[in-house]
Amino acid sequence: MRRVLLVTYILIAGCPAFAGSVCQAQNTTEIHGKVVDSTGAAIPHAAVTLTDLTTNTSVNTTSGADGGFAFQQVSLHPHLISVVKSGFENFTQRVAPAAQLMNLVATMRVAQLSQSVTVKGTVNPEASPAPSREDVMMKPHTLVVLDRKMLESAGPVAGGAQMIQSLPGANVFGYGETGSTKYSIILNGIQQGWAGEATGFTGTGSLGVTYDGIPVVDPATGLWQSATMPQNLVIQDVAATYGPGEPMNRWYSDVGGRVEFTPVQPTVERHLSLQGTQGPYGTQNFALVGSTGMFTSWSTVVGGGLGRGSSFRVGPDGFANPGKNGSAYGKSLKTFSAGSIALGVFYADAGGYRPTTIPTTDIGLLVPNNDGTFNPDGAHFSQATSGFYSTLPYAGYNKYDTNAMFMTYGREHLFLSPKATLRNTTWYTHIRRFHRRNDDALSQGSQVDEWNNPHSNIFGDEAGFTQVLPFNTIDIGGYLLHEIYNSHNLFYNPGTPYFGSGSQQIVGIGSKYRSGYFEQDDVAFYAQDDIHPIPQIHIIPGLAVNGFSTAYSDQAARDFTLAAGVVPSTHCSLYPKGSDPYNNLFGPPNATDQGSICGAHESRSAVSPSIDVSVTPKEWLTLYGDYDVTNRSPEFGGGGGLFQKVNPQYYILSEGKYGQFGAKVHFTHAPGLGNFIAGVDYYHLDYNNQEIDVETATGIEETSGGNTTYHGVDAFFNSNPRSNINFFVNFAGEASDYSTYVTGGTIAECGTSSNPNGIANGCQYYNNLPVSYTPDATFNAGVYYGIQRHGQEILEPRFFLQSTSSQHLWSNCGTILSGVCQDNGGPVTQTMPAYTTANLSFLAPIRFEKQAVHLQLDIMNLANSQYNEFQYVSSGGYFQPLFPNSSTFPQGYVNAYPGAPRAVFGTIAYQF
Repeated sequence: MRRVLLVTYILIAGCPAFAGSVCQAQNTTEIHGKVVDSTGAAIPHAAVTLTDLTTNTSVNTTSGADGGFAFQQVSLHPHLISVVKSGFENFTQRVAPAAQLMNLVATMRVAQLSQSVTVKGTVNPEASPAPSREDVMMKPHTLVVLDRKMLESAGPVAGGAQMIQSLPGANVFGYGETGSTKYSIILNGIQQGWAGEATGFTGTGSLGVTYDGIPVVDPATGLWQSATMPQNLVIQDVAATYGPGEPMNRWYSDVGGRVEFTPVQPTVERHLSLQGTQGPYGTQNFALVGSTGMFTSWSTVVGGGLGRGSSFRVGPDGFANPGKNGSAYGKSLKTFSAGSIALGVFYADAGGYRPTTIPTTDIGLLVPNNDGTFNPDGAHFSQATSGFYSTLPYAGYNKYDTNAMFMTYGREHLFLSPKATLRNTTWYTHIRRFHRRNDDALSQGSQVDEWNNPHSNIFGDEAGFTQVLPFNTIDIGGYLLHEIYNSHNLFYNPGTPYFGSGSQQIVGIGSKYRSGYFEQDDVAFYAQDDIHPIPQIHIIPGLAVNGFSTAYSDQAARDFTLAAGVVPSTHCSLYPKGSDPYNNLFGPPNATDQGSICGAHESRSAVSPSIDVSVTPKEWLTLYGDYDVTNRSPEFGGGGGLFQKVNPQYYILSEGKYGQFGAKVHFTHAPGLGNFIAGVDYYHLDYNNQEIDVETATGIEETSGGNTTYHGVDAFFNSNPRSNINFFVNFAGEASDYSTYVTGGTIAECGTSSNPNGIANGCQYYNNLPVSYTPDATFNAGVYYGIQRHGQEILEPRFFLQSTSSQHLWSNCGTILSGVCQDNGGPVTQTMPAYTTANLSFLAPIRFEKQAVHLQLDIMNLANSQYNEFQYVSSGGYFQPLFPNSSTFPQGYVNAYPGAPRAVFGTIAYQF
């Protein structure tokens, strides 16, 4: 009887490795195959993936010298075989293995459209290949993948942020044209990054960003520095998850979703790609990617590039705000019978001068002379008078903004048995920002210069375990990360004795400075169960337990030296302002320490449930829906916020409740459309208890809070109707509003109020107003057409269209009465104009057996449209010094960052 029970248990458990060969023979089979071209010739070194469509688990191999491949111990479930080989169209076939040996032939067709120089060589299947259309169909949420062709629509010198622009619902704006400068990214209304604009309209760290699966959003500040991905040649693909996704793939910042930048991966074959670009404004860029191919089961890829160039915005003195960038990347992969290990390293350093915003209309601002003085009868600074793309002279304003990141990581992927997998990733990241501002005509006196040098050191580890059972797949795991963030910053005047002759480390009279240390610990544990009673249905309940801990100390007294006569301010954020016993301990202050003299430590935790469901009634159709709850800690740093200005007892976790449902369709041979994939979804997000730090253009730090609601539709379509034609369309229609927006404190401090717009509880409320910079609709499309002669492509024209509809502004005035600002800023109903741009490019491939030269011409903003990427309503304080002879100055006018004019780039690339 005991033996009968033992055999029964083994069968129920799905025949684990110790069950013996008899059990495996009853439940598994073998698949043998051969990869060939249309003539029947063998194709070696093709990447072959076998995906179990019931458990959604995959195994990989490569074809041998004779094109052959084999998979053993294959379960008797429906499977999908995918074959990828550089220079050929992808091959996919569904199979239903039987108990006997199965043989198949994978016949691949030569690709007609030119492949990017980046993807020469077949990616090692144990690395991170770009998600295929079949992969997208199997996800129980919306996943949009931008392949190399779609990424190239952003232009040859675009950085990571500009590549995101092709996603449905994306709104990207900044002050540059290359990857050297910073950008803000909005995806379905959720913000990430900061381009220096004077706003704080939503929680800045609510969209996750990863690089080769490693999170690069700073856990303390919540920010991704977009300039740390300046070189697009080293990016293989970009994949955007809409919504938090399943717990096993979710990070600490994924409230609204996640954008994964997958760099080039180790390949099966050797290859080298070189690319040089020349463009206007002195733009030059050189990049390379090379792979060793497989060598004694190791494969290594390296890549990187250097770029430089000036801005399209030029001052009257000819100063054109130059920038430069560089990055280097390497990854080695070791494969063996029980799995793989990978080691990676990445470094990027990018910087550029940041021009100011510019008024859209003439309000009487005087342009400073080259020596910083003013001519009362001189030119006025605005798009209407000094020029649409004009900026101030170097002597009037210059600020150099640098962002750097170093990252190293290791990843292990181990098959404990045919049905059990263990994975682990360990990483270290160093992030540094450096802002240098000299002789600023807009901030005269004690704060004419700035030396801003915050930095972070982050250590993390993530581990997960997967067990496949007959009717469900269980995943458990979690991550732990520890960060030390320093907010080092100093505003000073170096040359005036009255101001104490401050310097980069010396605090002078009137200086504003800080050096707070934040120790941030994030920990998460998750469990999820993919229940699949039949292959067509997947029900995935999940649970994540998240813990956040922050410790703060002010070390400004240690890290800075006070000049003679300087008396710093002091305060303790643990006390109300009127009863703070630490208020100005050293007497009336003449310099401002923005930190709190009291250290503090706070910890919070939350349980986040989720449910994801997908149904595949037909092979070509997936219906899905999910509901996910997420939590994240507030952002810290800058010159205000929690611990520094706000009592840390108001450390409240924000909460996102995200729901979506949608459908995806994929055909490989549809009449008139060929191989295509399309999808559409409806989403709704309630995002509450946001702690939003607002910094106006004049440097005033305000603490705010908000509860927001987002809802809308995302849609994507990508088709290859013929082998030499490809086109894509992405669309989003969306709406969002603040159920509560409050300034003067967080939601926890001020509470909610039914007053739609006014003062209550000592705070200013802006309720039921639209969320700023969420376009009503975004649309982008692209088409590629390969012109052939004698079966070879000789020219590939490409055309791209991008349209962003009207969007609501942020006002640093908040309410305006009789032309006078009434408070320090809030959302408004005022909008900025919609804009549309078109890009055109031509690619001419020249092939020599296994080598190729690509000649490419890119025309960005083909119609030379004049448009503004970003606008906000000014309180007038930013440009107040440009009214030197007036005791009053206008308020409520609009400042803008203009988009780039027409630009033509030439690129030559070589590959073998």
